[in-house]
Amino acid sequence: MKALVLGGSGYIGSRLVALLREADHVAISASSRAQPGEDRIRVDTRDGAALAQALKGMDAVINCVAGDAACIADGARTLATAAASAGCPRIVHLSTMSIYGALEGRVDEQATPGPSLGWYGQAKREAETHISGFTTGGGCAVVLRPGCVWGPGSEQWVARIGRWLRAKRLGDLGPAGDGWSNLVHVDDVCVAAIRSMELPLPPGTQRSFNLAAPDSPRWNEYFTDLSLAIEATPVRRLSRRRLQLEAKVGGPALHVLRKIGQRAGRDVQHWPEPITPGLAALWERHLRLDARAATRELRLDWTPYPAALQEAAAWFVEQESLARVSARAVAAPG
Repeated sequence: MKALVLGGSGYIGSRLVALLREADHVAISASSRAQPGEDRIRVDTRDGAALAQALKGMDAVINCVAGDAACIADGARTLATAAASAGCPRIVHLSTMSIYGALEGRVDEQATPGPSLGWYGQAKREAETHISGFTTGGGCAVVLRPGCVWGPGSEQWVARIGRWLRAKRLGDLGPAGDGWSNLVHVDDVCVAAIRSMELPLPPGTQRSFNLAAPDSPRWNEYFTDLSLAIEATPVRRLSRRRLQLEAKVGGPALHVLRKIGQRAGRDVQHWPEPITPGLAALWERHLRLDARAATRELRLDWTPYPAALQEAAAWFVEQESLARVSARAVAAPG
């Protein structure tokens, strides 16, 4: 099959392109900043005409686009229209568990979403609505709702967490860290996308699948395990009050400082990163994705948590080592 991967230069998209090619599919990577080449194109997903042109001759498009609310929601609407115009028969759309909002407990795909918890979840809900519209014209759509996507290369759920653990800004959070992590290995998400592209569906059909490893732990367990794996010990016990101060006072202040630094042309890459109120709420939330439908219908063999942890920790330690070598090279005289 021939597939266009939107957001093909991102964390999930780049890995997906590689796995598609390993599975003998033709994968074209598309992003707004790509340098055009044999297997990649530059396309603005908000430009309907350009997107329709890129979709001609494709058996499927897999939407991994990230960004702000407009990129997510308006981009999905443009994609649905462009795919119909180009005759592309299937959209595989990466959504998120955030569409379930404030729901807690075990949640399957038929659950009615709770109140929205922020712009991201709201934009993703709107995007799903636009993708559903594609099926009214006879197209097929598969919506994937992953939890927290991790593994080697994950800045968000491995590198950032590791740095906070090293700095003792994160550790055992007690009841504030007893929420379910809903971790899912990046390769499992990519395999789910490939199987979604291949899934037999009648015209005009949409399917939705939650994606989270059945053995994904609670956040406290993950924080402790990653600390041990990267030797960021002892693991610090943090009170709820300390976490709330970090999130509600320190987080906004650090966010503002980083914005000021960026505007001043400073390299803020190594400045302390804010722990946001949204993250603190996530670590406490008792939402557990029910991914049995994906296991059954997409034939997923989930990456075991211990193996994923080992891979992620090894990558993090390697990146730290490379960063130290680079810093010494910059500091060396001459």
